[in-house]
Amino acid sequence: MSVFCESRLAATRRGARLLRAPLRVAAKRSIVALICLTCFASCQRSPSGETRENIAYPIGDFTLTERSGREVSASELRGKVWIASFIFTQCSGPCPQVTAAMAELQTEFASQPDVRLVTFSVDPEYDDPKILTQYAERFHADPDRWLFLTGKESDVYRLLRDGFKVGADRNTDPDATPGQAVNHDTHLAVVDRGGHVRGYFSALVDPESDNPDEEFQQNKVRLRAKVNELLVEDSPAAFYPQLNASLNAAAGVFLLLGYAAIRRRHVRLHVACMLSALAVSAVFLAFYLYFHLVVMHGQPTRFHDKWPDAPKWVEIVYLAILTSHTILAVVTAPLALYTASLGLRNRLARHVWIARWTLPIWLYVSVTGVVVYWMLYRLY
Repeated sequence: MSVFCESRLAATRRGARLLRAPLRVAAKRSIVALICLTCFASCQRSPSGETRENIAYPIGDFTLTERSGREVSASELRGKVWIASFIFTQCSGPCPQVTAAMAELQTEFASQPDVRLVTFSVDPEYDDPKILTQYAERFHADPDRWLFLTGKESDVYRLLRDGFKVGADRNTDPDATPGQAVNHDTHLAVVDRGGHVRGYFSALVDPESDNPDEEFQQNKVRLRAKVNELLVEDSPAAFYPQLNASLNAAAGVFLLLGYAAIRRRHVRLHVACMLSALAVSAVFLAFYLYFHLVVMHGQPTRFHDKWPDAPKWVEIVYLAILTSHTILAVVTAPLALYTASLGLRNRLARHVWIARWTLPIWLYVSVTGVVVYWMLYRLY
């Protein structure tokens, strides 16, 4: 029995010596490189959020008539993220472009059950439910996802003025045609689950811009980013990214403690730490899959959608880290299980040899899991 214990202790000492040098070099280089890259990225110019994208105007209560004839109140939209537009059906100006932009958004957010589109008529005297129904059909508006609202002109204009803080008034020019009956704002307003306007976005191409097409596309990207941000905000989805990052960090801490323990020949503590890291990683995997498959309905969270104004090279760094993290995470799962099984079966020589590779890879995956979260949700 004493011979077995001595041989096991000798193998443990050899394992500590074998692990020390490669792990120290690989882990330090990887972590230092990541810190340098991500810190440098955070020093770059933050996204150019203007005041019309960083607001919180409460809309207040309203009750208007939908094209189907039923009444729709503000309470019906509570708990949903919605996009509002302001048009009138006789408009000979930009209204068709605004509604076409809404039709594109209807397609883009078709898989998001908590997103609604709401179009307000700024000419409610003419736009009765029948007229709005015909207009909505031209743009293939889904009645369950895209509402067209009308009502008393005084109620509509008060809502636009006091709630949305946008302009709409009758054109007093005696030569104005029916298509010029109303002067109004053409921006799209994004409203959060609590009924607050959180941003305004242009739905039109600005012909006076130096690069109108690029600016138009950027506006669309910003709008989608705001909607996706609000979908996560104040919902169960907001909890999971933070939890997953915390679990990755906890796994990394257990790995470092386990490594420190084996260097000091505390075998039992080493085993406890490594099994804890394994358990935490398994919990992380379960929550990660649940978040992406169930909570997010399989929709990916893209860096460009979160930070559309970030420098291109920062997105490239993010994608490089995410790609390496994902590939090595797939490798780490079976590798960690195999390494742990070797140790638990007292196949120490083999365990030590393969742990030289498992530990730095596993540590890299844990650290980059936190980095990916930070770059995607906290960088700017």
